[in-house]
Amino acid sequence: MTLWIKIGDEALMNSFFKNRNWEMRVLLFFVVLSCFFSVFSAVTTLAADVQVTAEINPTSFSEDQAASFVLTVSGARSAEPKMPRTEGLHFVYQGQSSQTSWVNGEVSSAISYNFLVQAEKPGKFTIPPVNVTIKGETYTTESVQCTVLPTQNAGGQIRGNSGGARGSSSGANPNIVEIKDIGFMRIVPETKRMYSGQVVPFILKAYFRAGQRVTLKSAPRLSGEDFLLQSLDEEPIQQQEHVKGKLYTSLTWKGTLSAVKEGSFPLTVEMDAEVLVRSRSRLRGRPFGSSLLDDPFFADILGDYSRRNITVSSPENTVTVLDLPTENRPADFSGAIGTFSLNVAASPLDGKIGDPITMKMQLDGSGNFALVQAPALSDEQGWKTYPASGSVKDLGGGKGEKTFEQALIPTDQSLNSIPPVRFSYFDPKIEEYVTLNSDPIPLHLQAADNVSAAPVDAQSTPQAKAPLSAGQEGQKNLESANKLHLASLKPDLGRLVPSIEPLYHKLSFVLLLGIALLLILLSLLFFLRQRRLAKDPSILRRREVQGRLATHYEGMKKALASQSQKDFLQHCRAAIQQGTGQAWGLSPEAVTLADLEQRLPVEDSLRAIFVRLEQSEYAGEQLPQADLEKMLQTTRKELGKLV
Repeated sequence: MTLWIKIGDEALMNSFFKNRNWEMRVLLFFVVLSCFFSVFSAVTTLAADVQVTAEINPTSFSEDQAASFVLTVSGARSAEPKMPRTEGLHFVYQGQSSQTSWVNGEVSSAISYNFLVQAEKPGKFTIPPVNVTIKGETYTTESVQCTVLPTQNAGGQIRGNSGGARGSSSGANPNIVEIKDIGFMRIVPETKRMYSGQVVPFILKAYFRAGQRVTLKSAPRLSGEDFLLQSLDEEPIQQQEHVKGKLYTSLTWKGTLSAVKEGSFPLTVEMDAEVLVRSRSRLRGRPFGSSLLDDPFFADILGDYSRRNITVSSPENTVTVLDLPTENRPADFSGAIGTFSLNVAASPLDGKIGDPITMKMQLDGSGNFALVQAPALSDEQGWKTYPASGSVKDLGGGKGEKTFEQALIPTDQSLNSIPPVRFSYFDPKIEEYVTLNSDPIPLHLQAADNVSAAPVDAQSTPQAKAPLSAGQEGQKNLESANKLHLASLKPDLGRLVPSIEPLYHKLSFVLLLGIALLLILLSLLFFLRQRRLAKDPSILRRREVQGRLATHYEGMKKALASQSQKDFLQHCRAAIQQGTGQAWGLSPEAVTLADLEQRLPVEDSLRAIFVRLEQSEYAGEQLPQADLEKMLQTTRKELGKLV
């Protein structure tokens, strides 16, 4: 802040500096200095230190499962990782993600490269350090160890290779008839020879004998861990079909799937259902044949049916999965597999240097749009680019379109076109890599605005003018000054004042300024803290889980009041899954009794409660009201320690 003070004479100026208050000036100096220091410390700078880390999650997994390997590069916006070969392990690239965060006044950016890890055999493996090239410099991660366990066959029923329906063995009633020819399923992929990461459409059909009373209990699901279900119709198409001379009710779904690793694997699908089966107890217990009550009409009225849970499965289809070839792989290939077309447009095209240009890039076709990255400029010289944002529109059957928008800023006046963009993908039909190049977009940059002088009439000649008096000269100067919007010169000194005391010499003003600066500093610190807390994903996740736990606790209290053991068990199980899932970094639906037994000691209260819930549900045991109240208190107490 600069103060211009008009002093009447030199004596008044000397009096002003002689009577100044040095203590107030020193205090003001330190207050202003602290303000500038706080503002300077709040200026965000991008961290220059580059760090690369690698981790695998989980560190122990079975042979028929996959683990997630994440390579994180902090402090850089682009990198070129080179995955090492590990005998016995396969790495499938799943794409990359970027993150920018502001913590304590510092901006940091990170890039994560995601891979799926599959093992060929059980044992202990060591993933060698990964070399990452960033701007010509090579960085190396630490080695990562993992343990692969043998495949454990889950207990229960065994599915036949021919496909069909199987009943539930638990609690089976010998008086219920055997279920035969109830239904079967068929899955028909578009091809039985695919590549790892390729999205393949398929048609799924479920057949049930006409007249059967069947209720679907689950959506169709793929068996095993070799394939991933990418999409599936929410509602199937229902119709009547004849199969081998018999009438069936068919349900048809369309969807897409992808493979995790290379090899030959069985592709099967299954679905849970409930069927009504008529009882034969009366026929077996009557020595003199059937009675009138055995008529189907009376059987329907009297409800002479039993419910039985079945699992309908499809026969195995062997699908061969190939790895992408490394020969002739383009440098800009990012994992896109399918068939695509590229359309590029930009606007405006007649701006100036420094004006942003929005370039829209649209990719149409069929393929794994989730892994499709934005096309890149073939030549970035003379351009300042920003990260592109994309959106996907699913058209079904593996088809879709993905649109990217990217901001470009020209920095060179000599630019006359936007360079072509490149996009590379692998076409599984011709089994070759394809690179799409767009046409250059003509650009017309306008020149910078120049202020030109007013034109002078060459034919005009100066003319002699009569001399003006002093008053007329002053009036002319005043008119000229008004035309130029300038204050005219004053010939008189004007009214003088005895003394001038600057505002910053007053104690009240200095105190108010200090209080204001202190409030601004506190407000800035409070704002930065609230913004950091609002963007912290762990805090948001913890608050969300605490809200869900509160809902489950309330549901358990209502179930106790209404003496509904079924509702109590559901809320109690869900609360334990929510709390342990938050503490262990797992999805709540994925937490099972096996996880609790593996991670919690035998004497742990949550483990004992979960076991008690499982036993009472399957055995139909009615628990005392006092035990339920104790479960509520123990669950709330133990989960409060975890979350």
